[in-house]
Amino acid sequence: MNKKICLLTTSLSSGGAEKMVANMSIALSKAGYDITIFSMKDEIHYKYKGNLYNFGLDKSNLGKAKAFFKFRTFFRTGKFDFIIDHRLRDNFCKEILFSKFIFNRCKVIYCVHSYRLKYYFPFRVSFLAKFQHVKKRIFVSVSREIKDRIKRDLNIDSITIHNFLNFEYSSSVENSNERSKQAYILGIGRLTETKQFDVLINCYEASDLIERNIKLLILGNGPCRNQLVNLVKEKKLESFVEILRFRKDPIPLIKDAKALVLSSKVEGFPMVLLEALALNVPVVSFNCKSGPSEIIHNGVNGILVEDQNKEKFVEALNKLLDKDFYDGLKNNTWVGLESFSEETILYQWEKLFTQM
Repeated sequence: MNKKICLLTTSLSSGGAEKMVANMSIALSKAGYDITIFSMKDEIHYKYKGNLYNFGLDKSNLGKAKAFFKFRTFFRTGKFDFIIDHRLRDNFCKEILFSKFIFNRCKVIYCVHSYRLKYYFPFRVSFLAKFQHVKKRIFVSVSREIKDRIKRDLNIDSITIHNFLNFEYSSSVENSNERSKQAYILGIGRLTETKQFDVLINCYEASDLIERNIKLLILGNGPCRNQLVNLVKEKKLESFVEILRFRKDPIPLIKDAKALVLSSKVEGFPMVLLEALALNVPVVSFNCKSGPSEIIHNGVNGILVEDQNKEKFVEALNKLLDKDFYDGLKNNTWVGLESFSEETILYQWEKLFTQM
């Protein structure tokens, strides 16, 4: 009998962790597992495989109380071999409720997708950090740096399993990008302070890219949209900087970019870097905690910039104008990507399943 696995997620929309859940559902379903996705929010955009329990829709239709009891019954009667929890877990009281009254009979794999541990361990005390989780548990960190920090700060052991990407699409993407005749660099992500798209705009303005008529496109939704739009207007960069809304399939837009740029203050394991490299697009990123240094081979498939050094970031953007250097990056975008293939990472997950 195939193992029953529940993938627990905040949503299936807009974020790297959420995209990873969608990718996992497809890969595990192909491998013969019985997959159910449980989404806390009614935000379903990514393609997935398996059964979907849309708790967000239940809350809207039934109200919180009835939806909660249905939620509890679902996990009590679901007979899952284990749950893989990809949610943010920053509400201590809610997590106690979940672990002691809903998941208490379950085996749970808790994934940590950000170097900012407060999103997963609201109390940075080892005893409380452990107490908010079920007893039959394993922690998975999506980067080695996250694993090291969890051990250092909380004395909790975890296993590193990176995010993966199905690279098959990279050779078959149709060129349906309406901007394919333009030259541009591309930033993708939630429009939040953490992603620092304001820093990216400032660095772009200080670079030589405008003189070469290379635009900056920023793709995403989020609370900082108006702030960023106003910044572009203040700098009179409307002809060079565009802020586009989130789209379900950004692949054609990535494929035609001159480079994918990441200006974040902190990350987990940025999927967008893998996507760009698999599409033969060089990347430029701050060496922030965590993830970029485990993906980018500096000067080979991209440029890894000293963390938060804006002058160096401007220099990195200008390096893209050096044809020989740029061609070298573009010829080597696949260096190291085999480590993040679906086959490689799925093997690591299945090995972990045997330990549960």
